[in-house]
Amino acid sequence: MASNQMTNDQQGLSRNPLHESWHDPAWIPSLSTHNVMDYFSERTNPFYDRTCNNEVLKMQRVGMQGAGPIDQHLPSMTGVEYILLCAQEPILYVIRKQQRHSPTQVTTIADYYIVAGVVYQVFLLIILLQ
Repeated sequence: MASNQMTNDQQGLSRNPLHESWHDPAWIPSLSTHNVMDYFSERTNPFYDRTCNNEVLKMQRVGMQGAGPIDQHLPSMTGVEYILLCAQEPILYVIRKQQRHSPTQVTTIADYYIVAGVVYQVFLLIILLQ
């Protein structure tokens, strides 16, 4: 029996990222604090912004040339970046998307949690208060 309800896309409404999730089964058995940022930056992850500073540094191959990890270079840049906020291996990782204004000033844009390899966007109460 066909449904008479239209999907959000059919109605022209935008998707709510709070109702979306993403995962890549090939990565899940090996996730760790050492590779979770690479996992989060996979091309198929709709939550990852390819114009971020992390991606710029990856394209410059920073972190692969003995220049230190990418996260050591982010404070010297301005713009959107992702950081690993906290982790409870092997099940939980929290990644923050933030706007860097200076080496010491950032504004949180969004938080994402990875539970058992599945990425979800965290609802931020601060957005409602603005």
